[in-house]
Amino acid sequence: MDAPDRLAQMRHDLANPLSALLAEAQLLLMDGDNLPPEVRTSLKEIELMAIRMRTILREV
Repeated sequence: MDAPDRLAQMRHDLANPLSALLAEAQLLLMDGDNLPPEVRTSLKEIELMAIRMRTILREV
């Protein structure tokens, strides 16, 4: 397998679990008013980092 194929496979392999991670964080944040502030802050950070990672994968 050449480098472009490996890169495409890696992007695909990372995108699926990343989407699940982002979705779970966003689902939990939908009920954010009932969460402790530190948990809400952590979930928002997870969401932001997942979005950043998704952007990086799309640009590669």
